[in-house]
Amino acid sequence: MRILLTGGSGLLGTELQRLSSGMLAPGSREFDIRDAAGVESFVADSAPDLILHAAAVTNNRDIEADPAAALDVNIKGTVNIAKACLGTSIRLVYVSTDYVYKGDRGNYSETDEILPSNLYAWTKLAGEAAVRAVSDHLIIRTSFGATRFDYPGAFSDKWSSKDYVDRIAPKILKAATAPVNGVLNIGGPRRTIYDYAAERNPDVKSIALGGSSPDSPADTSLNLDRWESLDD
Repeated sequence: MRILLTGGSGLLGTELQRLSSGMLAPGSREFDIRDAAGVESFVADSAPDLILHAAAVTNNRDIEADPAAALDVNIKGTVNIAKACLGTSIRLVYVSTDYVYKGDRGNYSETDEILPSNLYAWTKLAGEAAVRAVSDHLIIRTSFGATRFDYPGAFSDKWSSKDYVDRIAPKILKAATAPVNGVLNIGGPRRTIYDYAAERNPDVKSIALGGSSPDSPADTSLNLDRWESLDD
């Protein structure tokens, strides 16, 4: 299977290439997803069987301060990728975020209410809408971090299914190449960000979210039943 990967220089993209060295992973200069004509031409010339779309602007503080880049990459770029797939047999797999869920109770299944709490998640949800136009599509809602948590403190009252990228990437690649469509949650066990961080950084300190950050929901943990049935 010929896979075209966007975001190959990012955290997830780098890990995915370690798992599958045959991926086509052009840099942004060669393949600028913001350029509709360039995207259409590159996709036509490279003729992938699958596009794994992992490119995104993700820092919400930067997005809130200046949303232009996120609008161009997360929304316009995804629209361009989706349009290039229309009328072809190309499968489109889109890496989205657990932050599209409301984030007030956790254990979210793929059909539960979606209500992003920050601008980053809204741009990712807009990308999801574009991807749905492609008949063979998969939207993966997930959360991951680097192989070690390097911040001094982590929230003990914020819950998620976040896991380390070296654990998430193989799951994403397996799902991408499996006969599954629609929306799929992928993650690790429900735990606090502190517990997640302390697994690989025993020196991390416990700190409280305490509702002080309205763009950081308290519980975006995922129901993984669909993934687990696929992984059996």
